[in-house]
Amino acid sequence: MIQHVHLDPKIKKSLESLRRSGRKAVLAAAKAEEIIQRMQRGRLIPELVGTVTKHGELRIKGIMKYDLGSGYRLVAFKHRRHLFLLCLGSHDDCHRWIENNRELTVEQIQARCNELPRDPLGDQKISTADSITVPDEEDFDPLATASDQDLRRLFCGLVGQSPS
Repeated sequence: MIQHVHLDPKIKKSLESLRRSGRKAVLAAAKAEEIIQRMQRGRLIPELVGTVTKHGELRIKGIMKYDLGSGYRLVAFKHRRHLFLLCLGSHDDCHRWIENNRELTVEQIQARCNELPRDPLGDQKISTADSITVPDEEDFDPLATASDQDLRRLFCGLVGQSPS
């Protein structure tokens, strides 16, 4: 579970650049801002905050990419209870960033990023979909404790049955 979110200062510049670009870039910027705002609420599971790319990232351990649509990505690095937002841009921009930063250490990443303040009203804004109660464990599996009835209700669309 993530408790601290850090932002590379270049993300703000990338957001401004996307806002000045075409329609698809503006939509990607809005989606990235929404993800960042959700993260500021604190105590979250990064994979549930936004759509994570299907193939993940194998070049750097701990890296995950959020799919913002239309070929845009938000690159994040997860380390313990910290999430670092490092790159925002087109698929090619993010690919290039990952290739050029393979050798970054956790200490270097921490030094270049600023911690985002927690949203003091975040707990009031959280919708029921965001308010999943999760224990404080590093590698928590949310389905490990789910009952058969919960799983049937959750995956009813896959088997073509109504939840009961």
